[in-house]
Amino acid sequence: MLLKYFIVVLCGYAIDFSIYALLIYFEWPIYKANFFGFIVGVFINVILIRFFVFPDNRFSIGIDLGLSVLTLGFMFIVGMLILWIMVDVFSFHPYGSKLFANGLTFMLNYIIRSVFFSKK
Repeated sequence: MLLKYFIVVLCGYAIDFSIYALLIYFEWPIYKANFFGFIVGVFINVILIRFFVFPDNRFSIGIDLGLSVLTLGFMFIVGMLILWIMVDVFSFHPYGSKLFANGLTFMLNYIIRSVFFSKK
């Protein structure tokens, strides 16, 4: 199941990172670019995860989306904190920092979804 999750999340993440990179290219602030990429990526990931990874979800799609936004909102804050530390405190490149932050939040989100959202 972790492999399926990884493949599905990569789709949403590719869109998230593409939006982020495009907005950075057009000189948007990294935090605003991260926010917009994250929102689009979350929506895509929730739909894909629900249908391909955890189809036995214990919640209806509306509740699932709402709870996902809530839990992923927490992940967003964690990711933003990591991004801030890596870019503003340690002067790492914003692209590498985004990759690291998303990788960490990927694992945290998988644990949350598998424990709290799945019927199993």
